[in-house]
Amino acid sequence: MTTIGYQASSLKDYLTTASDVLSTFAKLKDIGYRHLQLQWIHPDVPFESVKEALQETGLTCIATQDSFSNVKNNLDLYITMNKVWNSPSLCVSTIPESQMNPEGIQAFCTDMVHMSKVLENHGIQLTYHPVSFNFAKVRGVSAVDLVMEMLPEDIGLVFCIYHAVKAEIDPVGLLERYKGRIQICHIKDSAVFSDDKEYLVPAGQGQIRWPLIFEACRRTGVQWGLAEQESFRKDAFVCARESFEYIISKGIKSPLSED
Repeated sequence: MTTIGYQASSLKDYLTTASDVLSTFAKLKDIGYRHLQLQWIHPDVPFESVKEALQETGLTCIATQDSFSNVKNNLDLYITMNKVWNSPSLCVSTIPESQMNPEGIQAFCTDMVHMSKVLENHGIQLTYHPVSFNFAKVRGVSAVDLVMEMLPEDIGLVFCIYHAVKAEIDPVGLLERYKGRIQICHIKDSAVFSDDKEYLVPAGQGQIRWPLIFEACRRTGVQWGLAEQESFRKDAFVCARESFEYIISKGIKSPLSED
């Protein structure tokens, strides 16, 4: 059963001080969230303060995330972060654009395998999060497919539905193709308004057809469906609530049933 959670990168502007982190976590708990992926908390906020906020609100960090270069260049820091927050998983976001070529992809995979082996010694799983341009073809094959073929099975895929749809990739097909390697999906939606510009919106209020995707998530064993929205046309916490209510209305498990 897929359970709802929240990708905290959505609330970057509300995670700049220790008191902000506690207040934000408390608001997310009040909405009904219990599980978070943590990213973009201001570096001035001590890891211990985030740990205390998690403990005080009863929220669980199910994963962290940051860019490939940040993780590669500061791996010891991310190991410490994950240990302090009791996170079982670290996600690397994006093949850098400069590496979207055969040699670059090979180097990316070599680095990922090395990082995975180091993290494994600390009980932390490594995963990979592609963005829309990572689906571009390299020598006739999607770079995402190349990476997934080259990486060992124990390195999973964090799948953002929005980025797949933006790249004109069938999300249901990809979920089925990598069944067993996708434990986290990001549930992010968008819509085009009267000014002909695309905006991020709460799940269910945009162009993505979610019911079939949610069914595929459940069918393929995705553990976490994380609401995500990094920009807003109205109050960010109202958006977080609307996403929560929509997602659980479509059959994704609410942790409130466990309280």
